[in-house]
Amino acid sequence: MQDIAFALGHFMEWTFKILEKMGWMPVTLTSITLFVGMLYWLNLQGKYNRKAKANGTMA
Repeated sequence: MQDIAFALGHFMEWTFKILEKMGWMPVTLTSITLFVGMLYWLNLQGKYNRKAKANGTMA
């Protein structure tokens, strides 16, 4: 059981070293992805609102 725990610990340490070497890239990519997704959703929401207003189904 101890071998499994240590192996898992070493794997996680190795993974975090990779993230450390990447610097701010993961944070930047996540932020850009969220921003683009927000713009996409707001564009779709505007289309849905215009369609609902035209149909008279706006709540």
